[in-house]
Amino acid sequence: MIRGRGKHSGRELVRRLRSELRGCERQNALLQVRLRRTQQDLKTQTVQREMADALVLQQATALQEKNARIAQLEHRLRVSGEDTVETPLPVASRQTAA
Repeated sequence: MIRGRGKHSGRELVRRLRSELRGCERQNALLQVRLRRTQQDLKTQTVQREMADALVLQQATALQEKNARIAQLEHRLRVSGEDTVETPLPVASRQTAA
């Protein structure tokens, strides 16, 4: 037990401690509000990050599909170019005129 110097110092101590308690309770209430706001911000940012990740994944998949299609078309172009013989235009025009 805390002892004071005389009869009134105990009351003063209780009054001071109650005042400090009220201050701590106010501070606690403010911190709880900040905590709730921070938690909400975290939830919002988590959702935004998940949406961004999904968009990046979607774009990466689309890019891979396009790259695969380009590779396929380039391969088909190389293969088709090897099998054909080009006729020079002057020769082709003589053949159609005849």
